[in-house]
Amino acid sequence: IGADTLLLECARMLLEHGHDLVAVVAGSTRVAAWATERGVPVLDADDRSWIGAVDALQPDYLFAVTHLRLLPPEAIAVARRMAINFHDGPLPEYAGLNTPVWGLLRGELEWGVSWHRLTDGIDTGDILVQDRFPISPRDTSLSLNTSNVDHALDTFALLLQQLEHGTLAPTPQE
Repeated sequence: IGADTLLLECARMLLEHGHDLVAVVAGSTRVAAWATERGVPVLDADDRSWIGAVDALQPDYLFAVTHLRLLPPEAIAVARRMAINFHDGPLPEYAGLNTPVWGLLRGELEWGVSWHRLTDGIDTGDILVQDRFPISPRDTSLSLNTSNVDHALDTFALLLQQLEHGTLAPTPQE
């Protein structure tokens, strides 16, 4: 579920690794078009009926990537194994929205991206994979977000490898 380029790249990676996408819950026409071109069923993120439709497909995992709204418990529960969220900041320090801007405004010297288990709380689930990296003094919100995407793709590849090999080691947040 999501609406942006990062979702498309993660979905492409899943397909390249031989995994099936049972559906894409699209939050944008670009994501919907991408899925349609590949024969993947498309559901509308704005229509809550997607939850029942995805539940009927019995997916092992639900990946929330660039989906900027809270998922209700019944949406999280559709994943038979785990619901996973991408967060564009280091956890637990920066939960919520617009975290790269907050980090820059607060003069942070280091940033990070996190993949974590989805729970009922806002960015509170166990951290699955996290990467921290320096912020350049010249970074802007745009450049930091661009770095986040690069780090997100690297860490998604690591997350995928750990899921495939059964080596995932979730870390509870403080």
